[in-house]
Amino acid sequence: MRAGRLKRAASGSLLMGLLMGLVLMAASCDDGGGGDPCDGPTRCMATGVLPLATLTEYDFFQGKLAEMRPKDGVVPYTVAAPLWSDQAGKGRFIVLPEGGKMEFSADGDWGFPDGTILIKTFFFDHDRRDPGAGARTLETRLLVRAAGAWKGYTYLWNDEQTEATLLKTGKRVMVDFVDLDGAAKTEEYIVPNLDQCSSCHERDDEEHSLGLITPQMNLMVERDGKMVPQLEWLAGQGLFAAAPPESSSLMAFADPLGTEGTLDWRARSYLHGNCAHCHQEGGGAGKSGLFFLATETDPAKLGICKVPAAAGPGAGGNPHDIVPGDPDRSIVIFRMNSLDPEIKMPELPNRVIDARGVQLIRDWIAAMPVDSACLEP
Repeated sequence: MRAGRLKRAASGSLLMGLLMGLVLMAASCDDGGGGDPCDGPTRCMATGVLPLATLTEYDFFQGKLAEMRPKDGVVPYTVAAPLWSDQAGKGRFIVLPEGGKMEFSADGDWGFPDGTILIKTFFFDHDRRDPGAGARTLETRLLVRAAGAWKGYTYLWNDEQTEATLLKTGKRVMVDFVDLDGAAKTEEYIVPNLDQCSSCHERDDEEHSLGLITPQMNLMVERDGKMVPQLEWLAGQGLFAAAPPESSSLMAFADPLGTEGTLDWRARSYLHGNCAHCHQEGGGAGKSGLFFLATETDPAKLGICKVPAAAGPGAGGNPHDIVPGDPDRSIVIFRMNSLDPEIKMPELPNRVIDARGVQLIRDWIAAMPVDSACLEP
């Protein structure tokens, strides 16, 4: 999260009418050269049909847009097991319509009223050794709830970091930074088009929010200089229709790259956050029979001793998705460790291998008891 510096067609006239119903009227909203169009903490969203042309017009943030200081009703959140995005940092916010409340679910998608907007901004630190050195913001994605469904929009930031403009076609952006070893690097970052966004968010022909589920949201976060349970903090902001149960009674993902939690749970949390949006029933990879939901209990569906649904370059000559005790002969590791478009997993965006994530899953597989029934004849 950043405070001061990010602490850091669906189609049809009915949907269009409902989108128009989301628009809030405002007094004067002048972008002020990338400044706050309405001075102070109160929003004054611009008049128009969603999606608005620029991020400034939504008036989510106070002061300079790039500082990402949320206005009243723009509520920050974080997740325990984030999706790898080529080392990009992320800032996340929830905006509910006036009087709207979220419906809590312990084991499924949360419910959201029409008019909800979920914000996710992607940024790159200038110097990965020193987060205080500043960052370049690249894109902001919005999920807007209308007619009981989510619709996604992407906004591309300008080089001056004063504005982000609606983008429909996707974009490749070159990013300069200093890596953890102090070396100057240049990396190509892919801003996905709307169809590519749907490939992750769509399940059973319906788009879903990925991060706003209880195990992802049930963690300690820093707010006003103190560590607090995020679910209880959100309830204290008045976001839920009814307060959720005590956090300790609910499932919570581990930080995959942290030190708390078992190796198994950290690996399962990682696979859920990075793979399960596709690898589950109704997801884009549902027909593979390989399911990475953290609640999955069938070893075969997790890929253990499972023959791949399709042969070819994606298997790399390996016999099973996961070979217990042998990560080097496991297809999952082969695909995670590739940037070849015909092989790599996850498919998007991935221009950089998540080396720490690969090592985590390698360690997890290596720690599994060897199963002789899984060995090739």
